[in-house]
Amino acid sequence: MTRFLPILGWLPRYERRWLPADALAGLSVWALLVPQSLAYATLAGVPVQYGLYTAFAALLMYPIFGTSRQLAEGPSAAVCAVVAATITPLVGAAALGTSAAAPYAAALALATGVVYVVLGLLKMGWVSTFLSRAVMAGFILGFALGIIINQVHSLLGTPGGDGSYLEQLWKTIGQIPDADLTTVAVGCGSLALLLGLRYMAPKMPRALIVMALAIAAVDVFSLADHGVAVTGDVPTGLFTVGIPDVPSSDIGKLLLGALAVIFVGYSESLAAARAMATKHGYEIDPNQELIAQGAACGAAGLVGGFAVDGSLSKSSVADAAGQQTQMASLINAVFILLTLLFLASIFENLPSATLGAVVIDALVGLLTLRGLRRYLNTSRADFVFFAGAMLGILAFGIIAGILIGVALSLLLLIARSSRTSVRPLGREPVSGVFHDLDDQPGLVTDPAVLVLRIDGPLFFADADHFRSRVHELAFREPQPSGVVVDAESVFLTDTDGADILVQVAGELRARGITLALARVHPVCLDLWRRAGVLDALGEHGIHETIEGAVATLSAVPPPAEVT
Repeated sequence: MTRFLPILGWLPRYERRWLPADALAGLSVWALLVPQSLAYATLAGVPVQYGLYTAFAALLMYPIFGTSRQLAEGPSAAVCAVVAATITPLVGAAALGTSAAAPYAAALALATGVVYVVLGLLKMGWVSTFLSRAVMAGFILGFALGIIINQVHSLLGTPGGDGSYLEQLWKTIGQIPDADLTTVAVGCGSLALLLGLRYMAPKMPRALIVMALAIAAVDVFSLADHGVAVTGDVPTGLFTVGIPDVPSSDIGKLLLGALAVIFVGYSESLAAARAMATKHGYEIDPNQELIAQGAACGAAGLVGGFAVDGSLSKSSVADAAGQQTQMASLINAVFILLTLLFLASIFENLPSATLGAVVIDALVGLLTLRGLRRYLNTSRADFVFFAGAMLGILAFGIIAGILIGVALSLLLLIARSSRTSVRPLGREPVSGVFHDLDDQPGLVTDPAVLVLRIDGPLFFADADHFRSRVHELAFREPQPSGVVVDAESVFLTDTDGADILVQVAGELRARGITLALARVHPVCLDLWRRAGVLDALGEHGIHETIEGAVATLSAVPPPAEVT
């Protein structure tokens, strides 16, 4: 049972000496999580109290199913942005931020949890590596810029706009003359204080401090009477548990949104979990992490919350406080529960501009040109995919941007797979070992037998490239009587790869050239045998070594040319 419920493995072995560090870690993350949960709830398009419901459920469920000792679960800006993008077409932009949007956000969380668990049971943890790092880096920068653009209107006290992030930016710029000066002072002052504390006192719970000061300012100066928007009623008490009530006709759209949440959230969660595991010298189970994320999202949906993921920033805070186990998350859940029961009403006078400032501050750390410079200086192709993913998010919106990123990753995979290297080899005079002609000088070649090596898979994506390269090297003067292909690096093949070998063997035979394969892996050999490759090559077609293939072809008379 510990395989499916990891808490049964670590909880019975829990040592009391770990409790002070775990309690401190739980309190430290609570100080960061409460303001972020409130702020990210507005980003997701639901009232602020749903952020606390979400945090409680996630903190309670992840320790039961998760395999990371330090990962901190909770709301995140990127996932909340996907939530808002998914539910906006279903509820309408006017309903965002009201209780009418909450059932749709909860249904999306529940759908995300179901898909997560199914993927985990199917052992599909490898999906986290599907998107290339260049595409993910572009996503992150695009998300950061887009969410900041989305929150600027709250600092100005203007209504903002809908559409893509670039469209929102244009509309916000047009609304600058209508900005409320008092709101601008509150929003920009909150952001300035947050950024100042980020650099002068990075270990302090700056978001909680700024929220407390903003609430005090609203009370002392009656800022709500001067046009400053506040959160309003924040009910104190427990949530209700149940299945969210949404029309069945919207389930398909919610499932599509769930896939978008997983593409964004699981990558971030697994990256954070792996970073903590590497630092502390233990292993995590990617498939079990899928189930853990599913349990956290599903539980959040059942209490009316929204989808969550694991956060590297909150995990780093927990780790810095000395977190030893997920007991810290359970302690944090207790603190969140106490906040719901006794402190929630305190946030009724929290300015919306301060919430926007908290979101912007959380994303400032992602605004770095490091990835841009890295890909620009190292790989033009990676830079194109990096920029494409970023611009896709900004220009076409989150869901369309994610689809563009997936398409870019597929194109990148196919493009690189279709250019498998096929290089000529030569023999080292003393040892007799074959090496790449471009890598080592002084190699000996036999003009009668051309030796080639294919350095990767031979399947549908690169079959035509393999054929073209063999033609390029074999059909030039002096023309060899035999061609040996070293297939040691071919671990992946398919019927297209087999068909191209049959085709190449026939084309070479038509020019009086015999084709042979050396060092073929058994799995590939079995497929090629069933596909008729061995019949096309003839009795001298397969060899265990390159040397044996060359010796055989040197002694075999070339086939008669076909005219």
